[in-house]
Parts: sequence; C-alpha cells; structure tokens
Amino acid sequence: MKSMKKITVLLVFLLAAGPLLADDDFGFRFGLNASPNLSWFRTETRGYDNRGVEPGFSYGLIIDYEFAQNYAVTSGLNILSTGGKMRYRYLHEGTDTQKRRDYNLRYLEIPLGLKLRTDEMGFITYYGQFGLGLGFNIRAKADDRIYLGDEGTLRFTDVDISDYTRFLRASLVIGAGLEYNLGGQTSLLGGITFHNGFSNVLDVDNPAVATSPSAVNNYVELTLGVIF
Repeated sequence: MKSMKKITVLLVFLLAAGPLLADDDFGFRFGLNASPNLSWFRTETRGYDNRGVEPGFSYGLIIDYEFAQNYAVTSGLNILSTGGKMRYRYLHEGTDTQKRRDYNLRYLEIPLGLKLRTDEMGFITYYGQFGLGLGFNIRAKADDRIYLGDEGTLRFTDVDISDYTRFLRASLVIGAGLEYNLGGQTSLLGGITFHNGFSNVLDVDNPAVATSPSAVNNYVELTLGVIF
C-alpha cells in the first residue's frame, strides 16, 4: 500500500506541475476509445476458486496532457464492464453446498497515469504507460448455480448483487502500444493494457468459510481508439 501511495503522489504532482512545465509545443489532446477485455478474479480465500474468464468491454474519453517532449499525464472517463467466475462453499437451507457465481460488474472508471512516448518514426509513435485506475460501481449483476448433488441444480439469472459488491475498485495499470499519425495531431491508437486489481471486490460474509471472503478483479484489454 505504501508503494501505491507513492505512485499516487507522483502522478498528482505531475498533473499539478504540468502547466508550469508546458510551453506552446505541448498541451491537451483528447480522444475516444472502445476496448474489449477479458477479466477474471484472483482470490486466496480458502473455499473460493476462480472458474474462468469473462468477456467485457469499456468505452469512453481519453485525456492526455503533454507537459514535456515525449511525456504526458494520461487520464479519462470510461464505462467499464468486467467480471469473472467463481465457485465457492455455500450454505443452502443449512446444508453445506457449492455455488458458482458468474459476475457482471459495471464501473465508472477514472484512470490516472504517466505516458512515455517515442519520437515519431515513419508515422508511428510507440508508448508505454503506468498508473492507477479508480472505479465506482454503477451496476452489479450475477448468474448463480447452486449444486445440490442428487437433487439437481438451482439456477438464478440476472441477480442483483449490489449489496454484496464494494462501491470502489482500485487497480494498478500498465500498458504499451502505438499511435499511427493520420495527419496533424490526429492518430489511431492501439495497444494492450493490464489492470491489476488490488482492492477487494466482495462485500459479504459467508458462514460456510472461516473468514470474510476476498477477491480482486483483474482484466487485460485491447486498447483501440483515436486521439486528436
């Protein structure tokens, strides 16, 4: 957590110092992105197991502030659909059973990071970025299966799990990609970005396990967009 605080302080400092460092060659660039992703859960709670990836999608606004040559603070505003699948111990009418839950989570996400860019080489500029992502939950649904052995399986779809999902989601963001210049300041953007969650998504007590369950949500996305 101390390292995360240091990164946050550094990024905030760079954003605040940008106007002081900038001259006429630098400034804001804006863009749009639409990015498919694959997401999953990582958990160390005994009795909880990851059961695969879930396809998702994000779209929104890109904001880059170039405060020096080849350096920019990058941010934006995204609508993120993410999720994952977990199977865990569950008490159903006093009986110790197993439940599988497929999560469909939606967040309003605000990233904040540092982007390092190369000089343009034959219309192409390469970049790398790292930073933080902060998400605010705006929707939480799930599909459930409760396994009852010989009695079959109970199935529930589109279950509202907002009361069992934490409002805030935090992640460490790292990515790389390229911009293809179309002329002037307009470029096509493509890259790969990994969002490594470090905050617990679950907000629930499960009497079937010894401790309060904890799971973080990770996803990798294909970043596609246009920036001006």
